[in-house]
Amino acid sequence: MSTEPRKVALIGCGHIAAAHLAAWKIAPHGKVTTLFDVTRELADKRSEEFGVTHVAATLDEALALADVIDVCTPPHTHADIAGRVLKAGRHLLIEKPVVTSVTDWDAVRAVAGKQTIGVVHNLKFTHAVQQAKQWVDEGRIGEVLRLHRLFLTSPYGDRMLVGDKHWSHKLPGGRWFETLPHELYLTHMFAGPLPVASVTALHTKGAVPGAPADEVCVVLAGGRCISTFHYSASSKENRRSLEIFGTEGKIEIDVLSDTATLAAAKDSRVRRAVGVKNVETGQRLLQAIPDRAEYLLRRAQRETPHAAIIRAFDKHLAGEGPSPTPLDEVDYVIRTGELIGKQIDAAVGRG
Repeated sequence: MSTEPRKVALIGCGHIAAAHLAAWKIAPHGKVTTLFDVTRELADKRSEEFGVTHVAATLDEALALADVIDVCTPPHTHADIAGRVLKAGRHLLIEKPVVTSVTDWDAVRAVAGKQTIGVVHNLKFTHAVQQAKQWVDEGRIGEVLRLHRLFLTSPYGDRMLVGDKHWSHKLPGGRWFETLPHELYLTHMFAGPLPVASVTALHTKGAVPGAPADEVCVVLAGGRCISTFHYSASSKENRRSLEIFGTEGKIEIDVLSDTATLAAAKDSRVRRAVGVKNVETGQRLLQAIPDRAEYLLRRAQRETPHAAIIRAFDKHLAGEGPSPTPLDEVDYVIRTGELIGKQIDAAVGRG
């Protein structure tokens, strides 16, 4: 058996490419040997930065030189590139959103053959989400009843909202379509494929071009579980959180600090006297120091979510583990995402 690393070509050398290139540096079986970008200067810059010796002149040249194609281009280009990758018999790793329509997804699936499709659902591999999944699987909060995802982003600091040029503005639902896969695969991870119950979207006087619906609330519901997520581009605060409520407790995840806290569903006179929120705040403070120490250690060791999911994908190709993003999860995200994106646009008269 050959011990040569699998050759990887990275397509699209913009903002997110750096995280991918750093991740492939520590993957056990794959190595980026080729770069391609329609803007040659970007590819040359990444080549020098990460020591990738070859920059392809065309996409076809990149496909011919690699076993795996890692796609980091904007979503509106994905369907065409993914189709070409799979028709060429190459394995595909691609950033989310995979495509911008179900029609495109069906076309990609139709030419996949035996090639592997992996999607960068990277929040699944944060320390906090992995810890929460372990607690849920252990039954620490009982049966999952509710998920609530809060995504507040400042219109003055969000790189996708500043100005009117970013590619996310043209997506269904605008900027929210770019982050929507996170909410959907996290719902799928903790509660299964819940259907859409409602989508509420507002266009307020403060709306910016990238978020024509600057206040959005989505509700998914099925069985005993409800999953909600609230998007806001009206606040100066940046907040990313996920709460998971169960019959016997709850988990709070702060996505930006990558921390998770577990609280049992206990009632007592002391808790009521002190205040439940005050008790839980004290618990979080006690956990903060060891959490920060572990976070800094992971950073020092380059253990980022991108590194974790790319390593898992690399091992899967080598037959050493399951796919980090099974196709049923990917299919749910794409089909549900298109439905929500269209409903956001319809709610604010954008189509």
